[in-house]
Amino acid sequence: MKLLHILSGLALAQYAFGQFFPLDRKGEIPLEIKPYEQGQEVFIDCISRNIENGEHNFDDKEKIIYVPFPNCQETGKPFSLKYGVNEDVNCTIGFTDELFHLFQLYIHEDAPFSCRIPLSSEPYYLEKGGAYVPLTFNFRGEIHDSHLDVDSSMNLMVTKPSNNIPEQNTVISAVAWSASTNTTRVVIGNYLTLNFAVRWLDGLKNYGSQAEQFANNGLPFSDGFYRFPLKFIAMSYSLFLTYMGLACTLTSAIVLAFSYRLLTTKISKNMYRSLDTEAGFAKQD
Repeated sequence: MKLLHILSGLALAQYAFGQFFPLDRKGEIPLEIKPYEQGQEVFIDCISRNIENGEHNFDDKEKIIYVPFPNCQETGKPFSLKYGVNEDVNCTIGFTDELFHLFQLYIHEDAPFSCRIPLSSEPYYLEKGGAYVPLTFNFRGEIHDSHLDVDSSMNLMVTKPSNNIPEQNTVISAVAWSASTNTTRVVIGNYLTLNFAVRWLDGLKNYGSQAEQFANNGLPFSDGFYRFPLKFIAMSYSLFLTYMGLACTLTSAIVLAFSYRLLTTKISKNMYRSLDTEAGFAKQD
């Protein structure tokens, strides 16, 4: 019986223990990260897969091979993000034989379109073994014998630390998913325009933190569950403040215009004389 209590206690202790995510290649917490700057380009690379079965491709050191996201015709470069910038952006990609067969796997969910975002903006950070946040592109559609029907309208949501401290400009999580009721027919050799609605979330509160003072506990930013509130609007804190500022400015202008009109009407109705007119009368004894 005593042994059972000990084992139960160990199991409970294991369950209660938490681990920070993400870790670097050595399995350590990435303490030294170079923060991103607002608007800085954020590179995305993706797992190279075997088009026959969707399995990872490995190099001669048995490490998973990552390749850039397909090139966009609009820029001539792989698709990337701008740190902290909400935008609607198009990326037109060409469907080679290889990419066509990969999309068959992605849409059929035989293999995920798995990519990653570096935690740090340091050059060659991932090649040095740095930590990253996964980004999966969840495309939906239908597979046919001769073509694909692809929903190419994608919401792409990225969560960043909510304190907006420049030294902590990094990424918490990211995900992209098809969100349209329309699909586009694609065959090998066609081009498909991916319509991305990129939104950065910088106002989510973190719950369940296991570090009261993260700076004293060796964490690069506040840990915990960055949870959506029950009443959620997909808008960043900075964008919300911008809209609030515009609303206040517009309200002030309306109030000022209404007050001026009311004052002018009152002056006209009561036939008040101007100060200059009053000054023109001499005192009569």
